[in-house]
Amino acid sequence: MKKLFTNKPVVIMVIAVVFLLILAFFSAGSRTIPWVESAVGSVFRPVQSFAAKASNGIVGFFGNLFDTTDADLENARLTQELALYEQLKLDQAELIKENERLRSLLNYSGSLGDYAYVTARVIGKSSGIWFDTITLNAGRNQGVELGQPVICGDGLVGKVTDLGASWCKVTAVIDSTMTVAVMVERTRDNCMARGIFSATNAVNDLELYYLPTDLTDIVPGDVIITSGIGGGYPKGIRVGVVEEVVLDTDSSGTNAIVATSVDFLHIEEVMVITDFGGEG
Repeated sequence: MKKLFTNKPVVIMVIAVVFLLILAFFSAGSRTIPWVESAVGSVFRPVQSFAAKASNGIVGFFGNLFDTTDADLENARLTQELALYEQLKLDQAELIKENERLRSLLNYSGSLGDYAYVTARVIGKSSGIWFDTITLNAGRNQGVELGQPVICGDGLVGKVTDLGASWCKVTAVIDSTMTVAVMVERTRDNCMARGIFSATNAVNDLELYYLPTDLTDIVPGDVIITSGIGGGYPKGIRVGVVEEVVLDTDSSGTNAIVATSVDFLHIEEVMVITDFGGEG
């Protein structure tokens, strides 16, 4: 008997049974002793509350588990497929645009002559206000060398001025340090083009200078192309279009402002002309 009361689990069980019997008695009776019922309720209320919450949680978990119908699973699958479809559609649209740019680039390069090219992607631009330096993902390993001209589907971009094994940097024609021998396509008059310096605004224009002093026929809308003189660039590469013709009061000659044909802010693919047969 003494061993029975020293066994803690048994004692706890006996006490629990006694309390349950007391609860049953007062629940079935006429409730003539409310204070006993209140005391017992106070003791078991936390236990009852915890048991109820645990029971509700278990019921909710299994309810959600078994309430997942085939329709829910199908809806989740369709949602994932729709997201994948939207991504594929975006990727396809980007590929179409890239193919169009590359086709335009190939067509333009083919119209210039039978030259050797290296196609490259623009991977960086300078932080200057002109974006006058462009970094490409092609370099010495691909046959690129310093001084080689660079074009895109819209015309002349610039020339290679820095070089690494798998990259190169191109100084754009809009840089104020760049000069290009050009001609007016319509009149065949030769002159020079250079970038316009501006410390405050992004400028994609060029200035024509060394125009013949008696030249008065150049007008807005005239196309400017490379002349090939000096050997730095092949002849016939599109440079831009004349926007404005001005009189240079210092030399009593004629100058002009040319809008470049290349959109330097959005350029993505280019070609480096690695061999143009020494033309010019």
